[in-house]
Amino acid sequence: MKNCPTCQGSYPSNYAICPADGSPLQEVGAWTEGSVIRGKYRLLAKVGQGGMGSVYKALHLAFDELRALKVIAPELLSDNLFVKRFKHEAVITRRLQHPNAVRVDDIDEAEDGRPYIVMEFIDGKSLKKLIREEGPLPVPRVLSIIKQTASALDAAHRLGMVHRDIKPDNISLLDTPDGELVKVLDFGIAKVKEARLGEGAGLTLTGAGLVIGTPQYMSPEQTMGKRGDELDGRADLYSLGVVMYQMLTADLPFKADTTMEMLLAHMQKPPSPIEVLHPELQVPRGVAALTMRLLEKNRDLRPATGRVLIQEIERLEKESFPVRTEILTTDDLIRAAGGRNAAKGGFGTTGGALPPPPIPHQPTHPWPLEQATVVPSPVVTQQAQTISPPLQPKPHESRWGIWVAMVVLLIGLGGGGLYIATRQPSPQPEGIPSSTPEPAPTTNPAPMPSPTPAQVVNPTPTPNPETTSKPKPKPKPQILADIPKPKTETPPPAPDPRQIKSTITLGDFHLGRGEYDDAIASYQKGLQLDPSNAVLKNKLDAAISTCKTESKILSESFKCGSN
Repeated sequence: MKNCPTCQGSYPSNYAICPADGSPLQEVGAWTEGSVIRGKYRLLAKVGQGGMGSVYKALHLAFDELRALKVIAPELLSDNLFVKRFKHEAVITRRLQHPNAVRVDDIDEAEDGRPYIVMEFIDGKSLKKLIREEGPLPVPRVLSIIKQTASALDAAHRLGMVHRDIKPDNISLLDTPDGELVKVLDFGIAKVKEARLGEGAGLTLTGAGLVIGTPQYMSPEQTMGKRGDELDGRADLYSLGVVMYQMLTADLPFKADTTMEMLLAHMQKPPSPIEVLHPELQVPRGVAALTMRLLEKNRDLRPATGRVLIQEIERLEKESFPVRTEILTTDDLIRAAGGRNAAKGGFGTTGGALPPPPIPHQPTHPWPLEQATVVPSPVVTQQAQTISPPLQPKPHESRWGIWVAMVVLLIGLGGGGLYIATRQPSPQPEGIPSSTPEPAPTTNPAPMPSPTPAQVVNPTPTPNPETTSKPKPKPKPQILADIPKPKTETPPPAPDPRQIKSTITLGDFHLGRGEYDDAIASYQKGLQLDPSNAVLKNKLDAAISTCKTESKILSESFKCGSN
């Protein structure tokens, strides 16, 4: 049996062209572009393919809506256990109805016998691509993505579902009028706690000893082979912590060359602290601490549920970011009033009071906002070239008298200053002593004759014609800037305690990993900043001693602080 992709007619298999419109016929059930599956879904394009099957973009012919069809690979059709697992995924995921999780609409079998799942089509941007293009991401955006993802996981965990493969590839971002929307994809490999859903308790779909997940994002429980009831939602929160670390730093908390080395790192190695390896990013201390909590090896030390994680993030948002207040300007009110008039056909400009301006829409923010402060302003309306007359300002009183007085004052001050600067000192008349005292003579003066009685009665000395003919200049006042100041030695700046603490933390981190040369270099850097620090000296001596001891035992050539 063949179908026509144009008129949807069915014809025998020996037909090659549609008799009605001449279009090439296609085999029924062929998963190719243009094919119609079950008479309802027209395949538009293949959007993904993996080991278990393929995903197609399809158009629902009756609803004229886009859908995603997920069908298993042909070679797996004979695997009854896999087919059972595939159908089980659709039944369980159908119960998860959450705005941040991909919705499952239906499950059916195609004409070729292969089962397929009908899902909500997501035309968004992968978080993996976003990190690769824009990472590290801003902290508020990171917290918003983590909150929405945790909300979807919390809803799944309440149904007994554990995703077990949280990674940037399975998180899609959509641009909506209300802001950025997160969609969590592929709950298909989730292990379901059947007892809570009333199904058979003995159903185990993953197989004994089978590890499911991506090594870079797997929890320590998964790397140790735990499965079934041994896993809970905190395993997903660990994987979400790796994603959060990667969004903040554009780097993974663990680096390894092989898959086995990566699995061992999740079980044994502590993650690299963000504030130590990336201090230039200035990630808030509370956000970095929450990320490290999610990466705890002991799941009891992680947030208990997704809801608890969301509450901690909301608390950090209030503490780390200021509350923003939006101010509406006059232009905003004019545009809003113009849109309102256009929608209602306008209103008259004469008679009656102007209607109040519409309340603007408040955008969605990742943290709470205060009530917007609106500055009262007159609303200007316009209709058919009719402009409401502006309000006439109150006439101001004349101020010409003040200006004339100010001009006269400025002229007087300028003339007085010019007079003082250009005037020459006039000779003093005889009999009137100079107001400026004469400087003391540098040599011993000649002895003066004894004063006569007349001179004693009139103590005013007779001025010397030579002295009074030339006025003596006034002594130049000594400027404070000319007085030499005593030289003071500037004490050396005190070492920054934060830098000292950072070198100690980094040195301890390298020392714990057996990287002795790096630890010694970090301690030496701290001593350069604070040579008198006894803690750094003791740690440096201990690191050098340990390095030399292990170098002798292992017969390795470590520098141990020597150049």
